[in-house]
Amino acid sequence: MPTPWERSLNIAGHKVGTQRSILGYAGESLVIGRALVCGYNLFFKAWRDSKYDAVLDHGGHLYRVEIKQSRDAKEFSMTSGARSGQQISRGAPSREKIVSTEDCDFLIAVHSLSGECWVIPIEVIEILNRKSLSVDALSPFYESWAIFTSSPKEFGADGLRIRLRRQPITKLTELWTTLAIPGTPPISYRVGPKKEVSFATPEDQYAFGIWRHLGEVARI
Repeated sequence: MPTPWERSLNIAGHKVGTQRSILGYAGESLVIGRALVCGYNLFFKAWRDSKYDAVLDHGGHLYRVEIKQSRDAKEFSMTSGARSGQQISRGAPSREKIVSTEDCDFLIAVHSLSGECWVIPIEVIEILNRKSLSVDALSPFYESWAIFTSSPKEFGADGLRIRLRRQPITKLTELWTTLAIPGTPPISYRVGPKKEVSFATPEDQYAFGIWRHLGEVARI
């Protein structure tokens, strides 16, 4: 994914560790800028170790956002908490875990050398249950910035904060029909060249399929 920005990478000559931290902050700033360009209100953290990175507001719904950046955009981390233990002691137990609906509502992945974004509902990450996901696996959510404007009225008062996999199967089948999603719910999903995740329950099949559909139709 070549971009002119690559030619300007670290021309100031920061140390490797410092540059890695700078790229993290740069990724957050890029996502904030993209959200503002889209016309969303975005509130971002004042403390670097806050539980999530920003809150996006649209139509009176507030969505907690985790931001992940990648320099090469081949894959993105889907975890949080690793930094805390490493800062204290190399021998400290890892606090790393896959982000979940307890932590945030959306994860926005950004390529720091192009500004391209992937807007991912957090339930998708819960269902796939992988510490990292490739760009190919995230392709249904590439530049899906319009997803916040297209929350189906059937989702109810919570909007996109709804937890689809916790809904009764009857409601999920009705949603599938109402949204006119083609085909049938997937029983598995390819997350790598030789890796495929099988969904554990029918609820997960429907939830993933609905989120994937919403991501695809929301691409800008």
